[in-house]
Amino acid sequence: MRRSLILLLLLLVTSASYGKRLDVVVGWDKPPYVIAAQNSGFEVELVRAIFTEMGYEITPIYVPFGRTARIVNSGSVDVGLTLTPRHDIDPALLSNEYIAYQNVAVTLQERHLNISTLQDLSGKSIIAFQTAKSILGEAFFNVVDQQPTYLELAEQKRQVSLLLLGSVDVAILDRNIFHYIKSQFPKKQQYATQIHEIFPVSTYSAAIPDPALRHQFNTTLARFIADGRYQALLDNFGLENLLFTPIRQEALPLTPVQPLNFR
Repeated sequence: MRRSLILLLLLLVTSASYGKRLDVVVGWDKPPYVIAAQNSGFEVELVRAIFTEMGYEITPIYVPFGRTARIVNSGSVDVGLTLTPRHDIDPALLSNEYIAYQNVAVTLQERHLNISTLQDLSGKSIIAFQTAKSILGEAFFNVVDQQPTYLELAEQKRQVSLLLLGSVDVAILDRNIFHYIKSQFPKKQQYATQIHEIFPVSTYSAAIPDPALRHQFNTTLARFIADGRYQALLDNFGLENLLFTPIRQEALPLTPVQPLNFR
């Protein structure tokens, strides 16, 4: 009888444990924010830590960037990361902002290039991340669309390599991603570079359809920020804290150009 009771208790605990697991949609590799091969990265570790404190385990589901909102809207997952009201998602589902990115123009310091506006990119050889022309706004699109020296690459390590080798004048990518990738190059390639802040900081939320779960996430996130755990995790990955910074501003339009313009 005692053995049967123990087995029953184990079954109940196991069942409860499975009920605490959440499916979380994560955009594909963006080191050091998301490192899919290691199930790690700042964004993954932050969200995992928050839900762990809430009593949940997460199962990250990695998908190409841009599909997250559609999957959340299908109702097949519990959480979708890195979303804003600009995505095809009900704003009411969004949590408080938990992460920030900032695309920047990066140049070699020795070239002494003055880039303070988008127009300053004209006539320069540029390597940008894939889809940059479609998401960095109409003003950016108009500057680079007819520029023969503009190229987009999916592999961001290659972007940084071309810049450091002097093969291009400008690389356009997130500032934290740039610093992370650059740090992995040999010491002899650690050339001095200059960051040009010609794009605003963009903050992102998590889409959490369950209102109680969303409220609990917001409360726990606020606690992580207040007690220093958020900053400690940023420091662990060597990231600048862009969520609370004076350079955060929405001065530049980020409305994507219609995809038909690129065909």
